Amino acid sequence: MTAIGGPRPISSFSAPVKNSEKSILAGELRYYLTSRFRLRNRWIFRDNGAKRRAMTVTYFSKSSSIGPSSRYRVYQYLPHLQNAGIECHVEPLFGPTYFSILHIRSLMLQTVLKIPYVVARFLKRLGTLMMLGQRDLIVIEGQLFPYAPPLVERLLCWLGYRLVIEMDDAIYLTRGHERKMPVLFRRATGVIVGNDRLAAYATQYSSKVTVVPTVVDTERFAPRPLRPTAASHLLDDPITIVWIGLAYNLKYLNVLAPAIRRLQERYRVKLRVVCSQPPVLDGLDVEFRSWEWRREVEDLQDATIGVMPLEDTEWARGKCALKLLQYLAVGLPAVASPVGVNRDILVNGDNGFLASTEEEWYLRLESLCRDPQLRARMGQAGRRTVETRFSLAVWGPKLADVYRAFAEDAPSRQMPRPVGLSVRGHGHSTGMR
Repeated sequence: MTAIGGPRPISSFSAPVKNSEKSILAGELRYYLTSRFRLRNRWIFRDNGAKRRAMTVTYFSKSSSIGPSSRYRVYQYLPHLQNAGIECHVEPLFGPTYFSILHIRSLMLQTVLKIPYVVARFLKRLGTLMMLGQRDLIVIEGQLFPYAPPLVERLLCWLGYRLVIEMDDAIYLTRGHERKMPVLFRRATGVIVGNDRLAAYATQYSSKVTVVPTVVDTERFAPRPLRPTAASHLLDDPITIVWIGLAYNLKYLNVLAPAIRRLQERYRVKLRVVCSQPPVLDGLDVEFRSWEWRREVEDLQDATIGVMPLEDTEWARGKCALKLLQYLAVGLPAVASPVGVNRDILVNGDNGFLASTEEEWYLRLESLCRDPQLRARMGQAGRRTVETRFSLAVWGPKLADVYRAFAEDAPSRQMPRPVGLSVRGHGHSTGMR
């Protein structure tokens, strides 16, 4: 029997000691490799045997999936990114509670509730950033902290993170952002924008701007099964003209209202508004449907014509025409204002109509109301447009390539000089009004 503290028989403990040494060596090797090499230098194997570089992306979105911008700019892409070997973590700033607060009618109560909620969400995001760790790429939808100076973004760039700023609205036109956005663009590794209008602005401050249009999932947004053919429509069938969108865009329906009034004198026409709150349109037959994610496709599928009226402003020119793409994807003929990207999507008289004046809105809509075959032809052409140019199936793999290209680029530590490109319609090159 061996005394306590004395030497132990080697034969009884040789195997555990060797196993322990192997475990320690393996742990040290893992620590060395993970500390010496970035995660982007690892490789993974997919089921198809293709060799792909493992990659980690943190996406700081404006909202959870309840927000349309974040839902269409990142959340719907997650399966495609995963299939491409990209591990993407989404960190939303605002959640459903924020949108519930915005629906409160009392401005005072809304403000009282909004301030502590925003402060709490800012603190949560700050905590997330402090625990960020190693990432191949950081994508920021708009900005990390709205209306706050870009101090955190500057710090991340200084620390060597690759930052990509994403923009799908002309946020640089809003108060407090006309100076902030150029700073972010200059500091970032690259910029992703939703259309050429936004790209023209961003390229004044960054030499690495990529256009990724807002797209729709054509498997989800599809024509209604067994949709009646054009021949089955009668001239006296009811016509549903549909508009879908956010409450702050309801003002654009005033562009459309006079034409709808004239149409309702001749046809059985109703205007369906799918939104979080009903519009105020005196003298119009309006069917209001509260927006719900599970029902939004159905609300479009059983309509007749889709509309996207806009005022010709610099803000409207920066829009990405999501509602127009939704109409076309479900096979609806559409009429839209010839503003911004609408002119790139619609070929007037082919896959839809463009209308500028009250008379043009009336004539375009009236021709669709009285001609079922025209509606069917335009609806089919519009569906083909989305399938070939603006579908998630087409752009899912492309976005993965965009992320990889930015991740492989050197982190931006120097502020690139503006390229001197001015944006048509701006007062001067910075885009400030």
